[in-house]
Amino acid sequence: MSIKRNIAVLAMLFSVSVSATDVEEQQLTVLKDPNCGCCEKWLQALPDSFSVSVQHPNNLTQRKRDSGISAEVQSCHTAISSNGYVFEGHVPPTLVSHYLAGKKSENGIGLTVPGMPVGSVGMEMGTRFQPYTVYEIKKDGSITPYKQIASLEQQQALSNGGL
Repeated sequence: MSIKRNIAVLAMLFSVSVSATDVEEQQLTVLKDPNCGCCEKWLQALPDSFSVSVQHPNNLTQRKRDSGISAEVQSCHTAISSNGYVFEGHVPPTLVSHYLAGKKSENGIGLTVPGMPVGSVGMEMGTRFQPYTVYEIKKDGSITPYKQIASLEQQQALSNGGL
């Protein structure tokens, strides 16, 4: 009887582990200009747990506005999760994952890295690095600092999954 019980427990653990893996996969739709190389580098940095589709809309700026991203905080590409959160520009993929895991404010709609800071994910230029801030975008359009990236070493630690 204990063998049957052990088999049942193992079967239950296996099914829980399969469902946990299914839950971890995130779907992102990335809106970008077809000629942007830094966007491609950012896409390559996303973890394998993301299922990504890419679109090249003619009305990219309008789509950003429609998603709640004001002109002041726009960058070159926009990722929209299957549950409607937005990630504008060179947001470190680790922070995208944390945000989608629930590490956000109650009225947040996503994260942005305005502009294209040198050294951010997709904008690597050797050892050159420009400190930057990742901001959380709120439902009312306001932004608040989410994470300051102060050094190349901190950027590299984020790229390796650390915070």
